[in-house]
Amino acid sequence: MAIHKRGYNFRKTKAQFKIMFIFSLMVIYTLITIYLAHFFIHYFYIKELEEKKCECSDDWKQKVVQYGPFLNILVGYLLIFIQYKLIYLKKKINKIAYFIPLIFSLIYITYIYKLIQINCECSINWKRDFILYFTIIVIIFQLLGIFLTLS
Repeated sequence: MAIHKRGYNFRKTKAQFKIMFIFSLMVIYTLITIYLAHFFIHYFYIKELEEKKCECSDDWKQKVVQYGPFLNILVGYLLIFIQYKLIYLKKKINKIAYFIPLIFSLIYITYIYKLIQINCECSINWKRDFILYFTIIVIIFQLLGIFLTLS
């Protein structure tokens, strides 16, 4: 009778693992899709402004907004890699490194806010609003992650 119970528990655990594995894959797929969409929206928004020859949108931040999500992902993976290497070497990462991805988000917001402030007519579309609101949400999660990491 005891063998039967262990077999049942194993099947139950295996089923739970399958459910968690499928759920994890769905979460990863969703996050990858959101970040790809985020990158393409940034890229094509700036490309549209360049095609319209929008002079009010010319700024050094323009290229950062266009290629920033890609750079942000690379920097994020680099920080994760460095952090795991430092854990292996039993050292800690500098707390300032946690703020690097936040800098990209602040550049996005300041660029979009500048366009809103000067009432740039050629920049008005749903992509501008998406970049602004999505970046605000990302900043909230980044700050939450920083505070949880530092505590």
